[in-house]
Amino acid sequence: MKAAVLNAGTLTIEDVPEPTPRAGEVVVKPLACGICGSDLHAKDHAGHLCDLLHRAGFEGFMDPARPVIMGHEFCAEVLESGGGLKAGDRIVSPPFLTGPEGIVLIGYSNSYPGAFAERMLVSQAACLKVPDDVPTDIAALTEPLAVAVHAVAEGGVDADAAYAVFGCGPVGLFVISRLKALGLGPVLAVEPNPARAQMAETMGADAVVMPGEDATGAWWNDLGLPQGLSAAMAVDPALRKRSRAVLFECVGKPGMLMALARQAPVGATIVVVGVCMELDGLEPAFLIQKGITLKFVFAYSGDEFADAFRMILDNPERLAPLVTTRVDLAGIDGAFAALTGGTGAIKALVKPGWAG
Repeated sequence: MKAAVLNAGTLTIEDVPEPTPRAGEVVVKPLACGICGSDLHAKDHAGHLCDLLHRAGFEGFMDPARPVIMGHEFCAEVLESGGGLKAGDRIVSPPFLTGPEGIVLIGYSNSYPGAFAERMLVSQAACLKVPDDVPTDIAALTEPLAVAVHAVAEGGVDADAAYAVFGCGPVGLFVISRLKALGLGPVLAVEPNPARAQMAETMGADAVVMPGEDATGAWWNDLGLPQGLSAAMAVDPALRKRSRAVLFECVGKPGMLMALARQAPVGATIVVVGVCMELDGLEPAFLIQKGITLKFVFAYSGDEFADAFRMILDNPERLAPLVTTRVDLAGIDGAFAALTGGTGAIKALVKPGWAG
């Protein structure tokens, strides 16, 4: 079968062996698979990413010195009937399997192909069937949406909070869409890229501003949630439109945590979703004085994946604007370049069997 193989930082289309299922696994044909921010880092900095995951104790994560077939945000077609599935069913699934080396993450395993291939293996028991009225490209957004579902849940969200999302790449946009799907707000989006700022409005952000303490400060002050200690102690409770603030850090660059701590209202929660791959500095005493809570989040539970799928089933068109790029395996290099080049691309899907 054909697959896009990552080896030493280069993606090449190669003929690779067909996957052989073990007990509890099923062979599927990937129909669409998103390119994740982690894929971008893995392509150019595989050693760095793998060292981090290995130090964190992910024993089944890939060896960067060996080839890997990426792709973990997928919708696929079942090829053989069995175990409650029939040939032709479209499915989504969390990208986790139990292999000979333990738990593996599909797309970051040297033993299991990811969805940038013509065939792959998934756990039969974890498959969720996609209804006929849900487009394949939208179903493929379930996995990244599940990351946002988890992040929003970890923020302890409720109707008495106000929200700000810093960074409106795919993760930030999914967070905005999740908040609005839950009926929560107001939501401020902070994003310098015009295309992404426009997409934040499309996803339901109540206001969009350029990065800067003045713009965010005006937003919080209008809600009666001052950024400074003295102002917070003096504010008239009757002027508080919300009782607290939840900020989502979806940028993942050094300096962002302290920047958000300075801009956050007193007593705010900062949910860290962006993956900063470099050492970063904090001034703990500053966060203590402002009573800032930091929550670092990763991945999601099986129930949260199912919640993301239900959100898609409830309104498949909600997330449709996010898909801005579609390529086949031959176009995968160009799609990676577009996502790292600061263009208007938001979410790119690889469709291995797509001819146009």
